[in-house]
Amino acid sequence: MTFSTNNTSSSTSSFAALADGLLIALAGWLAYFTRWSKWDMPLDYLSVVILGAGLVLILLPVTGAYRSWRGRLHWRHTGNLIPGLMAVAVILMFIGTLTKSTSEFSRLWMGYWLIYSIIILFSLRWCAANLSSFFSRGNLVNVRVLLVGEGDFVGSIIDKARAAQDIQQWEFIGQVSYNSLTAPGDNIDYGVPAMSPEEMEVLVSQPQPAADEVWIAMDNQTSKQQREVIDLLQSSCLTVRYIPDLSMLALINHVPSEVAGMVVIDLNASPLTGPNALIKAVLDKLFALTALAILAPVLALIALLIKRDSRGPVLFRQPRHGGDGKIIRVLKFRTMHDDVPAPDHANQAQRDDPRITRIGAFLRRTSLDELPQFVNVLKGDMSVVGPRPHPVALNKAFIRRIDAYMQRHRVKPGITGWAQIHGLRGETETLEKMQQRVKYDLYYIEHWSIWLDIKIIARTVIGGWGGKNAY
Repeated sequence: MTFSTNNTSSSTSSFAALADGLLIALAGWLAYFTRWSKWDMPLDYLSVVILGAGLVLILLPVTGAYRSWRGRLHWRHTGNLIPGLMAVAVILMFIGTLTKSTSEFSRLWMGYWLIYSIIILFSLRWCAANLSSFFSRGNLVNVRVLLVGEGDFVGSIIDKARAAQDIQQWEFIGQVSYNSLTAPGDNIDYGVPAMSPEEMEVLVSQPQPAADEVWIAMDNQTSKQQREVIDLLQSSCLTVRYIPDLSMLALINHVPSEVAGMVVIDLNASPLTGPNALIKAVLDKLFALTALAILAPVLALIALLIKRDSRGPVLFRQPRHGGDGKIIRVLKFRTMHDDVPAPDHANQAQRDDPRITRIGAFLRRTSLDELPQFVNVLKGDMSVVGPRPHPVALNKAFIRRIDAYMQRHRVKPGITGWAQIHGLRGETETLEKMQQRVKYDLYYIEHWSIWLDIKIIARTVIGGWGGKNAY
């Protein structure tokens, strides 16, 4: 009996990484020709191209560039390349800074190299995915499945299998139920004939069974029956898959992993771990440093206006929950009179709030009061993009009223976020408003990618941080 897993072949990944390394080298060569209209590349440029290709062999497999594209849009698969390519670019710039050699290389050439790399790798994957889909069309592998279990969970499995875009076509030849109320020969709502345990025993004991795989989808209340099914299947050569029903345990994501030699399922996993977290942190700091350098005159002008408008400090520090629920002190430009209590859940800022200063009203309406939080990003307390940090008192008010509320703090909070670009900012005076914000925050955590961060930043810059709820 074989319990199937869905791991990508290491040899295939190695071959793909080698091919990508060669294509990156080709992109560097084409970039050199574009810049200087000649093919004979000097040794120093050639050394950088070889180093870049070598880094690709190491970093792209680590950053998930070779995850299967099946069942996903082709551009998403290509998007898996971006974290690795950005990591290669950052490391090359870091090495150039340490060796004080960045001035010896053309910045235009480097830009061409990055653009050509993305174009070439995207084109190759797009063509390969389309060719694979074209040649597999009409040649799908038909897999006959015997499904053990009953209820709505079994129905959801059938629906998902039939809707999946894969090289296999799943044909359910029978549904085995240990529920005495399910009579053999009946059809369940999904058009799969019901089968008794005795009929399954006869079927799997045949030299050439009519099934290719057995999927076990039984709830934990039927552990005795599960043991009987597994004992029965020990004598067959069929592929056996166990599908647990985790719907009652959902927090954010289900991801299988291994701890102390045991197979475990992380119930609130996020893609923002490991290499992804490192890449995001590096890009965050680069973006924050650039933003602070560009906005320095604006920040100085705002500070001067605040001092002239009212007495008190320029900056306001408020304790809020950060990543993993840790308390951080979020920086903002002061927008209220210094002699009023700090806003919390009980006295959130409201429209036409008398506590807000004249310049403060403008800063809040345009969200310019949030700009000092780029300093929080440099310190590592926050990210450029992520769920907005809430005051501690606000969290205490909703933590027991909204399911998975604190799961939004599994990642670092952001200056802008998925909820904010959808208009979910400002005062949260109702439970429904907060539920909607949390829903968008959890969506961001589950679906994070470099592309999603770029999209949120672009929409924030283009649409601004203001809005009807900004006051």
